[in-house]
Amino acid sequence: MKADYYSVLEAWPSSSIDDIKKNYFRLAKIYHPDIAGDTEDNRDRFKLINEAYSILSDPQQRHIYDESLRKGGHNTKAAHSLKEEDKRSANLAYMQAKDAMRNSNYEKAALLLKNAIKYDDKNPSYQSYYGFCLAMLNSNLHEARDACKKAVQTEFYNPEYHANLGFVYFKAGLKNLAMKHFKDALKWDPDNRIAKKFLSVAGGGDQIETGPIDKMFGAIKKVFSKI
Repeated sequence: MKADYYSVLEAWPSSSIDDIKKNYFRLAKIYHPDIAGDTEDNRDRFKLINEAYSILSDPQQRHIYDESLRKGGHNTKAAHSLKEEDKRSANLAYMQAKDAMRNSNYEKAALLLKNAIKYDDKNPSYQSYYGFCLAMLNSNLHEARDACKKAVQTEFYNPEYHANLGFVYFKAGLKNLAMKHFKDALKWDPDNRIAKKFLSVAGGGDQIETGPIDKMFGAIKKVFSKI
């Protein structure tokens, strides 16, 4: 396992480059073999301090190192701190995306949700509403489908995720698949507003006409103004 460079420099993933430099010079003075004593332990510690600084003082190398902490399964304080920081950033982007959706700014919401997924790709809410926003924009429907499917696979019992996936399928012209997921949404939540609105326009049948549904976008936006 790689050394925990942040711990070596008594820093955190959120530390600024100036803090990294200050800690490096302070520790280098303390552990320099000429000062601390020319022992193997001090030489190894001084070498590690320099190694940590060479990585964390270079933006590109620091980014690569941070990614290795995120994905490498490191059980260190720095890795845990970085992951918690990412989750906070993801949640902030999600909350901002919800505000954008309330204001019918789906392009902004999609960008924010994509950013949330970058920080935390395991959260199904980010995936599902990212797909929904892409569908509202009628953009990248394959990506929208994959995001919504991932959310449904993670929480198959969540009615909102089924309703969002149904909406994506509708926008893609796959009406039968859309109906299936709207019905699945109502199995888990008989009062799901999106699914009920789509099925009411379909009149209980298995086909949805594009024209009537397109007229419902105003109603859908009202639903999402309450999320």
